Formats: sequence, C-alpha cells, structure tokens
Amino acid sequence: MRAIAFLSGLLCLAPLAAAKDSVELRQLADRAAIEEVMQKYIWSVDSLDADGYVSVFTEDAVIEQPNSIEKGRDAIRKVVTGLQERQAANRAAGKPPGNLYHVISNERISFQSPTEATYQSYWQTMRKGDDGRYVAGGFGRSEDHLVRQPDGKWLIKYRKLVVFSD
Repeated sequence: MRAIAFLSGLLCLAPLAAAKDSVELRQLADRAAIEEVMQKYIWSVDSLDADGYVSVFTEDAVIEQPNSIEKGRDAIRKVVTGLQERQAANRAAGKPPGNLYHVISNERISFQSPTEATYQSYWQTMRKGDDGRYVAGGFGRSEDHLVRQPDGKWLIKYRKLVVFSD
C-alpha cells in the first residue's frame, strides 16, 4: 500500500517536473535566439548592411546613445546609411574608409518574463588608423531590451549605449 501511495505521489509530480523542464528548454532556446539577434546586429553594422541592421529592431524601437536618440526603424536605418556616407566621403578624399569592427564581451542575458529579456555587454570598436595599424575607436557598455514577437522571434525594442570616457 505504501509503495502504491509513493508511486502515485511521484506520478503526480511528473507533470510539474515536465513543466519545469519545458520552461528551462524554452529559456535555453530563447537565449540562443537572443544571442543570434545580437550577433546579427553586430555583423550587420560592421558590414554596413542597413537592411540586416534594421531587421533586428521592432518598428517602434529606440536607440539611446550619448548626444542622440534614434526612434523607429527609419531613423535607426540612418545609423548604417550615415556610416556608408562617411566611408564614401573618406574614400573620395583618399583616406582610409574607417571600417568599424566590434568586439563584444561579458555578455549577460536576464529574463523579466517569457516575452521580455535584457542583454548586457561590454563593447569595443577597432578601426584601421592612417598608419595602417588597428586602433581602438571607442569602448563602453550596452543594455538592450528585447521582446519576443507573436511569431516567437526576438527583436530589440530599446538599446542604450554608454561610452566610457576615462
């Protein structure tokens, strides 16, 4: 009798364990999806892919950085098209184009809910200097607030960049 009661108790716990496993599996999949979005963000800006860049943001996304705030995909697209224009002007003037290469570290993802997450990291940009050597362009930290869309895709809704000055 005791064995039957014990087994019945275990069977009652099985759905709870399965539900916990399901939540953990979902969160692992969400982490991978968020990391992919953030990697696409970096690769798109470094390769000057304006379409790829804007595709990782929600329609009403905001990027806040020192001295500027971009609101909505049209303004966000101008981040990359502005880089394209500056590089073209540099080439026309016989200067190195000033390509940026981002180095990202100390990434951290935390979930506020099943549909909201925060991604934090440190960033550094590198570019080729006039002497042909690579130099640091800037460094700081970023905080991105992402939301899961109804189709399951994660997108950046708010991005804050902090530039370290000392």
